[in-house]
Amino acid sequence: MARGRPASTAPTWECHIHLRLRVGEDDDLIAFLSKLPPRKRAVSLKTAMRTGGVSLSQVDDDSSDAELLAAIDDFLK
Repeated sequence: MARGRPASTAPTWECHIHLRLRVGEDDDLIAFLSKLPPRKRAVSLKTAMRTGGVSLSQVDDDSSDAELLAAIDDFLK
């Protein structure tokens, strides 16, 4: 009898995240993560991001801002 969930055939996309949290600034996140077993942190982070209102509209595209500023500089020269 096989144990665990069956192997998925769906393609995966891996994203490795490294956090450097500062005591005094990130105490809430430190408390949240320190209460979790290491094997449950990824699932908890995914849940927090999904329920915390993270959306693609909140992602800043710095490259387009840099291109716009460069175009304005070229125009003014």
